[in-house]
Amino acid sequence: MTAYLAIALYALVVVLCLHAFVDCIRTPASRVRHLPKPVWLLLMWMAPVLGGIAWRNLGKGPAR
Repeated sequence: MTAYLAIALYALVVVLCLHAFVDCIRTPASRVRHLPKPVWLLLMWMAPVLGGIAWRNLGKGPAR
């Protein structure tokens, strides 16, 4: 049972990080806030969980 929970947790982290990475790539440059898009992508590449959370909360501006 514990092994299944660990696998589910790892799968959740991978899905969330991939979603943030693809979302950053597909977001127009006009909606990116605080840092340039290549810096956000580098942050998500080097620290996937932290970068994904930061992108979700700080990186993408509201839709117009």
